[in-house]
Amino acid sequence: MSIEENDQSEFAIEVLNKYLNYLQANDQESCHELQMVNPELKKIMTYLDSLERLAPEIDHSDLVHSLGPEDPTQILSSSSASRQPLSHQKIDFGNYELLEEIGRGGMGVVYRARQKDLNRIVALKTILSNQFASEEEVRRFYLKAQAAGRLQHSNIVSIHEVGQYLGQHYFTMDYISGSSLANAKKRTNSGTAPVDFYQIASLMQKVSQAVEYLHSRGIIHRDLKPSNILIDENGLAYVTDFGLAKIFDVRHTNLEDDVHTQSGMIVGTPGYMSPEQAAGQLADISARSDIFSLGTILYELMTGISPFKQNSPLDSLVYVIEGEPPLPHTLDASIPSQLELICLKCLEKDPDLRYQTASELANDLERFIAGEAVQAQPAGFRQKFQRWFRRQPALASRLSAIFLSTGIIQTVYSTQGVDLNYHLKIMTIFCLWSILSLFFQWGLDHLKNKGKVRFCWSAADVSLLTGLLVLAESPIGILLIGYPMLIVASGLFFYVRLVFFTTVLSMLAFSILIMLRPELVELWQYPVIYGMVLAILGMITAYQIFRVRVLSRYYELRRP
Repeated sequence: MSIEENDQSEFAIEVLNKYLNYLQANDQESCHELQMVNPELKKIMTYLDSLERLAPEIDHSDLVHSLGPEDPTQILSSSSASRQPLSHQKIDFGNYELLEEIGRGGMGVVYRARQKDLNRIVALKTILSNQFASEEEVRRFYLKAQAAGRLQHSNIVSIHEVGQYLGQHYFTMDYISGSSLANAKKRTNSGTAPVDFYQIASLMQKVSQAVEYLHSRGIIHRDLKPSNILIDENGLAYVTDFGLAKIFDVRHTNLEDDVHTQSGMIVGTPGYMSPEQAAGQLADISARSDIFSLGTILYELMTGISPFKQNSPLDSLVYVIEGEPPLPHTLDASIPSQLELICLKCLEKDPDLRYQTASELANDLERFIAGEAVQAQPAGFRQKFQRWFRRQPALASRLSAIFLSTGIIQTVYSTQGVDLNYHLKIMTIFCLWSILSLFFQWGLDHLKNKGKVRFCWSAADVSLLTGLLVLAESPIGILLIGYPMLIVASGLFFYVRLVFFTTVLSMLAFSILIMLRPELVELWQYPVIYGMVLAILGMITAYQIFRVRVLSRYYELRRP
């Protein structure tokens, strides 16, 4: 079997496993979505769907009893799919007794288990694809486990044993009896007690020290997020889950060389990864990438809001690369300014502007806790402008265009002289355009229905441009580029319907412009060609957005 056929077989098994999971969860919508993104498997899916309808309901306890302990891999598949507690099933897995599933990562399922010979509770992690794992998946699994097994730090989960049982690869590690930082954050946000920012800084300092230890051992985590930081009953933090870690030797040479880490691949969790990860620039990923992720966690702990997490993976990736979250103090005025400076320094888009090492971040957090001045400094004018432009790109682009246009018009009026009444009319339109842009930006920032705000903003842009073209003196040929620019600009929001809306509205506005100013039509075919160009441009823009949306949905379905 060729490598390509082997990859296709592994992918088919992965899709079938996911489909069966959806069937067992009675999630018909996800089943249909999976068929849509995998049309070549639709025939197989139909057979499975038919079998599922014919199959009688099975009690999981009876299934486990019938399988017996001699085939634990089948028990693992059944149990992990249904996510049922395992304590009453007494599933033996070699020297371990599986008690319950406690989580899933990028490569495997994690169980709470009892080690029989030492009679202790451990966490046991297996490869997600069970006995169908490829040699490459097994290699990566052991590489990550062995790298983590060499780590000895008070804030890093320790690895005990790596091995396999009846073809099932696994490793065991410390079991943290508390919960993840994600769950702890939810409980904190749901309460009424004030946020202890010094406690947050202390926790993040310990995490930063653990991450610095990772970096000193040639490991870049690449998937730091609240769910990968465990908090025990005493409030101590532990970094875990090295499934996406990038491992180097002592010469800082990458030890990984596989299809999962080729240039252009996106590695990490959307909303928590660095811009270089979101852009697929794996060669640029470094220790500073983990610092960006630490900044997102710190932001979320301070404000209760994830700074870059959006409704879909695509939106999150775009926002990480191009967007800028609100300043923390605008969400909570009680956030200390020094802690905000530390957070913002971590979240710089340019890696050179972040903390260069995790120890620098830990030291600045220690200064904040001690009441000393931190090294992070307020942003200069250039940085503030860049942040504002990324935070409000629609407003920034419109105001920039308006100010540039009014500057040119005012210069012409001052040097060449123009009718004052005409000049005031043009400047009034630009002034109104600026005011409406500020109003719609306020709506995007404060109103819940942001979709309607975008449509209204687009309609206002087209209307104001048309009014400007009606008043403008001939020739206005070059100004007609405004309609195509508005169509393309609407695509920056990644909404197909908004692009179609702007395209149709621009075509109607151009038709009205022709009727109001018939002198613009020298030959009848020119307006027809221009209208066709607008339609084609709108369709191309909408189609590209649709393709990206489909890929985003496909990525979301394939995530473990």
